[in-house]
Amino acid sequence: MAKKDLSKILTTGSAKQRAILLTEELARGKYFEDKLLTASEMDMLYNSFKKPNEIKIWNEFRRLDETISNAINNLQGMKFEVLMNYSNLRGYILVWNSIENAELLVNSVLHEIKDPKERRRIAENAATGIDLLFSKTETDQEGYIEIKVDYEGERNSYKDENGKISRKNKPRKIKVTTLWHIMNNVKKEVETSLVRYLSWERATLDFMEERGFNIKAYKSRIIEMTEVIHRPIIGWAKYSGEIDPGIDHTRLDEIIKKYAICPNVGEIKVDEVKYNWFRRYFLDGEDYPEELRGKVNKSRSYE
Repeated sequence: MAKKDLSKILTTGSAKQRAILLTEELARGKYFEDKLLTASEMDMLYNSFKKPNEIKIWNEFRRLDETISNAINNLQGMKFEVLMNYSNLRGYILVWNSIENAELLVNSVLHEIKDPKERRRIAENAATGIDLLFSKTETDQEGYIEIKVDYEGERNSYKDENGKISRKNKPRKIKVTTLWHIMNNVKKEVETSLVRYLSWERATLDFMEERGFNIKAYKSRIIEMTEVIHRPIIGWAKYSGEIDPGIDHTRLDEIIKKYAICPNVGEIKVDEVKYNWFRRYFLDGEDYPEELRGKVNKSRSYE
């Protein structure tokens, strides 16, 4: 904002303009941004709200400032939850990638053994009892290693239906936990936290618009957080399904779909229930009329 515009607001601006300017300056201070006003100009603004309607507007902006600050703090916490889930999924993707590279490395060595029977004997001996994290190592008919991350199987468990361990009872047969199963569970956690973040973000921005609370420092903070959320979970395109082979091939499409374990943030939609919950408990307040929630209420915008 140009200095002459600041001076104009300080001297002849409306109560709302002065309230926005003062709130903007306070918000910039919270995030250690460069100040727009001097200390004397700040004092002038503080002391400029004298009439009852001006005091009412300033008090409302103080309340809105506290509300939005609290909302952004919660949004920040949700951002960290999203990034934590990103990190978890990225870790399992790296394990998956390492397993595939290990399989490729072993098979490149086995390929040098020209006798299929001898190759299979060596592969079976080497693979016996060697299962990498949540995977299963097998040998195929040609004597090559196949490390499966998605497979059917059972194992013994001494836990009962309530999760308590008891050695007195016979072990139960339960399905094995595979790397594929774990990755898809973590993917669901990523999607759940993304939906919550994007719903809360939309609720906060809508609330600011409806109340005429156009504070650039707060909007910039929200935009910065959301930009972080939109960064790729991992820098390899094959795990996001973004590879375009340039040809129509059913088998190739299946492979691309298999590796698309990373959610597409652009396809995640705002959830109405989570949106309304955040509005009710962190923005509007529980006593705000339901018929007005999520709609522009011009009577509260202080124009």
